[in-house]
Amino acid sequence: MLNRFFLISCFLLLPDVSGKTTPPIDLGKRQILVIDADTNTVLLDHNANQQMVPSSMTKILTAYLIFEAIEAGQISLNTQFKISRKASKAEGSKMYLPEGGSVSVSDILQGLFVASGNDACICAAENIAESESAFVKLMNQKLQEFGCKDSYFVNATGLPDSNHYSTCFDLYKMAKKIYEDFPQYKKFFRQKVFVYAKGTHKSLNRALHSFSGADGLKTGNSKSGGQGVVISSEVEGRRVFAIINGCRSLSERNRYSDVLMNWAYRNFYQVHLFTKGQTVATLDTWMANKPHLHVVVDTDIVLTLPRQLREVPKAELVFTGPIEAPVKLGEKVGELHIMFEEEGKKAVYPAYAKASVQRAGYLKRLPVIVHYLIFGQNKL
Repeated sequence: MLNRFFLISCFLLLPDVSGKTTPPIDLGKRQILVIDADTNTVLLDHNANQQMVPSSMTKILTAYLIFEAIEAGQISLNTQFKISRKASKAEGSKMYLPEGGSVSVSDILQGLFVASGNDACICAAENIAESESAFVKLMNQKLQEFGCKDSYFVNATGLPDSNHYSTCFDLYKMAKKIYEDFPQYKKFFRQKVFVYAKGTHKSLNRALHSFSGADGLKTGNSKSGGQGVVISSEVEGRRVFAIINGCRSLSERNRYSDVLMNWAYRNFYQVHLFTKGQTVATLDTWMANKPHLHVVVDTDIVLTLPRQLREVPKAELVFTGPIEAPVKLGEKVGELHIMFEEEGKKAVYPAYAKASVQRAGYLKRLPVIVHYLIFGQNKL
């Protein structure tokens, strides 16, 4: 039969808590996503799945492939890239690479993040994959690998093209991956000023200057896409991303950046419920060499919640019991359900055996049966 072992009250991981509170700005026709990266909890979703022009936010993926090439040993930060005519003559924002010269990978990365250099991206693409078109094939392969189903790139720069598009959710996936896979290069993400040759470039990511904890990531701007930015911030160990696009001016984008990042940290908080390997329940066994089995979760359960949330949640371990031996270490034996009844939402986490349990010998099984039938509990 199905038994339910009730636990202490705890909190629900809401897959989308954006309806609980809204920031004090006009969302309009813009595309916006604010998300707690530690729990993948959506704090605000406004047209976040709408295909849009990603502009220079495309360069997040370009940088990812550069870092990947470094970690694969193909290049290093000191490697010198040759500068082609195509790279030096790139349209739009530039770090002003001289045709026929060379530039270090380190400078390319600084030019990409701080100056948003289209010449830097083309130069990197040509030196890593021999041509920008070949590099773009690698980019689209990576998009598929990341699960970015609503994105397709035709260049390494983000220069406007009708076949070049993405979404806030897909940009979030790219941004999160670059932080997860290459944290050793965060110095490039948060750099504010870059001096190259005789020019001084300053980052247009307002959050780096105005919000404590901001450490990236990339701005974007085009006539067709408007002003956009991917912001990342870590405050007291909690990482939040805000992806904004479609702003009408730089000042508007800056204002939205400040409002959304402050709103995210002020109106939401994290609850650390269980740690990986922690016992969440002790269950009776049946016909086993041990009377009880400890049950654990295989991941940290950290929840992001609105501060104004008032409903008291319920939690229970759902299992078929008593647990019949044999049971292997790590075998799934039930599910931890955490629920908000009023909202009809539920988070489910698999629960596993903390240790192996063997079937009891014949001489021990008979008194177990008798005792359980009489007293309703297991005893060896």
